[in-house]
Amino acid sequence: MAQTGHDAKEKILIVDDVPLNIHMVKDILSEKGYLLSTATNGRDALEKTQSEDFDLILLDVRMPDIDGFEVCKRIRAKPEIKDIPIIFLTGEDEARSIIKGFEVGAMDYVTKPFYSTELLARVRTHLELSHSRKALKNINLRLIHEIDVRKKIEEELRSSKDEYQFLAEHDNLTGLYNTRYLYQTLNRMIKENNPEDLPLSLIFMDIDNFKCVVDTYGHLNGSRVIQEVARSILTTIVPPSFAVAYAGDEFVIVLPGYDRDNAVLKAETIRECLRNTTYLSSKNFAVHLSASFGIAIYPDDTSDLTRLLSLADQAMFDVKAHGKDAVCASDQV
Repeated sequence: MAQTGHDAKEKILIVDDVPLNIHMVKDILSEKGYLLSTATNGRDALEKTQSEDFDLILLDVRMPDIDGFEVCKRIRAKPEIKDIPIIFLTGEDEARSIIKGFEVGAMDYVTKPFYSTELLARVRTHLELSHSRKALKNINLRLIHEIDVRKKIEEELRSSKDEYQFLAEHDNLTGLYNTRYLYQTLNRMIKENNPEDLPLSLIFMDIDNFKCVVDTYGHLNGSRVIQEVARSILTTIVPPSFAVAYAGDEFVIVLPGYDRDNAVLKAETIRECLRNTTYLSSKNFAVHLSASFGIAIYPDDTSDLTRLLSLADQAMFDVKAHGKDAVCASDQV
């Protein structure tokens, strides 16, 4: 559409097959400084709407070839020009034409002969309404854009928050939970979410002779072994149980609801899983591992969090001292 504003004039298309009518309308509107273009038939009018921008169309109803109703329908069918206000020019005795004009999309009508005051008032009113609609549409578009931008920012913030939360709770190498998460969650499990003192078992696990693996295959492959062992552990447990990368080649497995016997069985399952897995096979190596396991149970062994970790650690070191590759519960130390 034509540019509007304090420094721009609205452009109006006058369509009538009677030159005298066009001349009369031009005389009335030109005094107000409107930019005017004319067409003497419907086909010419449609062509001009495709090549020029108009703010309003004054459209005669009765024209040969393509009448005003058809021109209006075709304009309303084109998305790029469908919002141009259209005022029909009609005779005094054409009530049916007026009704039909509204049905096909006209905004208003002016009867012939034209009265300058009425014509100017209707033109001015519909130009102002059109400007208001455009301004409201632009505001809505800006609001939609701002909402989209805000949603995108919120999604990025949410994603960043989730990523930060994940990094804050997980070990970078293995993807298992880290010790920070272990201490926070154990405390919550024991003090807040376990009013009936249901059993909770801890397994301390240490890979046997891991230094030999590093010395033989290098530090990078040693890290790969740690990652693969972490995956092995995860295949043996299901939530709410979880595994923690504790330090180097040490892991902690937390087993909510597990009593001593079940915890020992789970440790044996993990031990057998490690023994039956070949590590670094993707690097064309065949590394076989064993591990030592220590177990402590809340509340049977202790109700103190620090003591619980210490007892499981002591049980694991007792296995190390007596030949490794075994499972020991804290009551057996």
